[in-house]
Amino acid sequence: MRKFLIRRAASSAIVLAMSVVLVFVSIRLLPGDPVLAKLGAATEVTPEALKALREEAGLNRPLLAQLFSWIWNALHGDLGSSYHSQLPVAQLVSERIPVTLELTFFIILIAIIFALILAPLSTHRPGGRVDRIIGYGTSMGLSVPGFVIGIILILVFSLRLAWLPSRGYVPFTEDPVENLKLMILPAITGGLTATPYLVRYLRASMLEIKQSSFVRTAEGKGLSDRRILFRHILPNSLVPTLTMLGLIVGYTLSGVLVIEYMFGLPGIGSLAIESATKRDYAMIQGVSLTIIASFILTTFLFDILCGLVDPRLRLDKGEKSEV
Repeated sequence: MRKFLIRRAASSAIVLAMSVVLVFVSIRLLPGDPVLAKLGAATEVTPEALKALREEAGLNRPLLAQLFSWIWNALHGDLGSSYHSQLPVAQLVSERIPVTLELTFFIILIAIIFALILAPLSTHRPGGRVDRIIGYGTSMGLSVPGFVIGIILILVFSLRLAWLPSRGYVPFTEDPVENLKLMILPAITGGLTATPYLVRYLRASMLEIKQSSFVRTAEGKGLSDRRILFRHILPNSLVPTLTMLGLIVGYTLSGVLVIEYMFGLPGIGSLAIESATKRDYAMIQGVSLTIIASFILTTFLFDILCGLVDPRLRLDKGEKSEV
């Protein structure tokens, strides 16, 4: 188990380092100047003033010096200050991340509920009418972008039926009912986007388990199809599905930018878009680091969980071949 943890931790650290460098360099290759974006329409600005502002923001130093300085400060918990608000990046991110985590929780909850309902229905009679309908539905869900689903939900449930609000956010501690009402549409939007992946993966896993020898033994003993499905096939199919669930959680954390911006949720996704329009390098770097670290940490935890559930995953390649 120790070797397994070391391997996973080392690979995660390498991915994190490479991602941080890539994001840092990519941001500075984009067109635009954060100093000019901060000044806006101001015209009476001398070159000396621009030089002083760039020096104050640390943008006049070599790229490698900026990179190593930012990494060193980030390792000590200092993500810098926003070029526009002058507030610490870590403070702004910490204020926004609870909204993103709440939305992610509801999205994953909806995806899991739908997957646990649709995948068993689909594998009960493969190739049947229900299986084909679910297959068409998941194919449509994979094809339609999330923002299109969100627009349709807003048009139907907010504008036409006036059942749910379309934008805004109220903390759960202030008004739980209003908080849940505001979370329904964005959670369904993200849930319908994530569900097809989980349904297809769980269905494929269940069909593979269905061909196992212990399932045929259960059938030979005369157990009912429902008992075999829910007692033997589904529990054993959840183990490999954890890997896909970890990826979905990670992608959801990093992919709620459009959903948050569309529904007016003050999460890190909205913060990232606002910072990008202002060319706020420090804020974009802080948000990107938070998203990347969250994704890597999530997949790392799910890898550990899968290793605990299935000991074969903890073996080296040589040990697996011997087994």
